[in-house]
Amino acid sequence: MQKHRFLQYLAFLLLLPTFLLAQPKVWYDAYLENDVARLQADLNTNKITNPDWKQFIQAIFMEDVEEAFTRFISVYQSTPNQLLKKVILDRISQYYYAKGLYETANRILTDEEFRNQIFSVREEQIYFGVQLGAFSSMDNAEKARKKYSGSVANISIITKDSSGKKLYAVIAGKFKNREDAEKLENEIQAKFGKKGMITQY
Repeated sequence: MQKHRFLQYLAFLLLLPTFLLAQPKVWYDAYLENDVARLQADLNTNKITNPDWKQFIQAIFMEDVEEAFTRFISVYQSTPNQLLKKVILDRISQYYYAKGLYETANRILTDEEFRNQIFSVREEQIYFGVQLGAFSSMDNAEKARKKYSGSVANISIITKDSSGKKLYAVIAGKFKNREDAEKLENEIQAKFGKKGMITQY
């Protein structure tokens, strides 16, 4: 009986790497087939366990295109997964194509040196902060900034484009890594009972 159990366990261990390698292929295929519903369902049910794939798929559904773009670059530069790198390049190329920058879109796919230049410039612009609110008027954003400025350091107002509408976002913090922004988010929640939203800008 013990020998039988041992053989089952051994078979499981031998098949586990194959299963783990097959998972990204499923998401890769779903992306290529434009099966957005499948990606959304797997994301919502926590079936996407690979952190790099999870970040990429989350970024696909972000409303803020610029924030999604910077997330794509960040994942591209950190992941060892070649399938994921391929779909990220496709996504970034589509971004430039949609803006009418056809040559840039093509060079993103074919010219590594050009691609690295574009990515490094974009990476220098990335900061993490906690969005405390987004307002259609500067006056309301200024009121919110004043409300928090006595208790939270380094609050700024940035403009964002959301579905063609200009918004004024009140952002606390300007960090180079997400972890510091998450710490601030927890502090803000403890002080104000308000959960902010981690944002890149």
